[in-house]
Amino acid sequence: MGQEQVVVRKPSYLSNVPPQEDILALLDKLEELADNTQSFFGKAWGLDLEEYHVYINKIRASLPDEVRRASRVMSDSDKMVSAAREEANVITEQATEEANRAVDEARQMAARLVETSEINKLAKAQAQEIMANAEANARETKRGADEYAREVLSAIENHLAKVMGTLQKGREKLEVRINAQQSSEPVIPGRGGRR
Repeated sequence: MGQEQVVVRKPSYLSNVPPQEDILALLDKLEELADNTQSFFGKAWGLDLEEYHVYINKIRASLPDEVRRASRVMSDSDKMVSAAREEANVITEQATEEANRAVDEARQMAARLVETSEINKLAKAQAQEIMANAEANARETKRGADEYAREVLSAIENHLAKVMGTLQKGREKLEVRINAQQSSEPVIPGRGGRR
């Protein structure tokens, strides 16, 4: 901020007043002026208004430049504080909007993750169910195959038993025939044997 020059114009009747006159002395004169008036119920009467204004203007003219600058800085600082407040409000609103946007995005992402997690859980559950079904089917198929093999072996055994029975009957018949033939042959003496 550049330094501004403030021009304080002195009234024509103060043109002979030196700048930076002793302010305390002027205040004392102003107080003396007020003391020399009559008062009635706290109201002053008989105050020389022209002399009063002369002292006030002398005090103003005697004020150091720093006081005027401080007053101007105070006014400027109020404007700067007001501008800073407005800027802070705008920044706060933007930050709030950005934070709300970030929270919304985070909620959406969390929802997607939960959804993905749920899909994964469902997929795992389905995979486990499929594997359990496949294992149950495999056990059932193996049991069915074992039963079928047992039935086939039992059928073969029955068939073999029948064949064995037939073979045994055939052998027994053959034995009976052979025995019958041997007993019906004539015995020749001296040879000690049958023909």
